[in-house]
Amino acid sequence: MNSKEDDAVIINEILVRALSDPEYRNQLIRQPSNVLAQYNISDEAKSIIENSINDLTQ
Repeated sequence: MNSKEDDAVIINEILVRALSDPEYRNQLIRQPSNVLAQYNISDEAKSIIENSINDLTQ
């Protein structure tokens, strides 16, 4: 299982990629579960990202 520090590094990588890659960003917005399934992060980290996307797109 990943530590919170590992999750934080991966979350940062996801966000940096979303900022620089419009296609990836759109996939993350449209199908966050599918995109996040590619990463070895905790369910809590996935939830944080999904909630953040929802907040930003409303």
